[in-house]
Amino acid sequence: MSACGVCERQAGDLGQPSRARWVGPDGEEYCSLHFINKFGHGEKLVKIEDYEPPTEVKAPAPKEGTNGESA
Repeated sequence: MSACGVCERQAGDLGQPSRARWVGPDGEEYCSLHFINKFGHGEKLVKIEDYEPPTEVKAPAPKEGTNGESA
C-alpha cells in the first residue's frame, strides 16, 4: 500500500505517513485529509483498487506506579 505523496514528503516533520486511499483528479494518490484539503468535499472520491486499511495498533496502557498512580 502506498503512502500519501504529501504525507511522504512531510514524513520528517509529521512522522509515519498516512496511507493513501484516493486517486485525485491529478492522478496522484492522497490520504483522506490531504485529498479534502486540496480538492474540497465536492470532488468525486475514486478509491485505489485493492486498498486495505492498515492494521489498527492500540497504544500501550500507561504504566502504573507502586502507589497506583500513573507514571
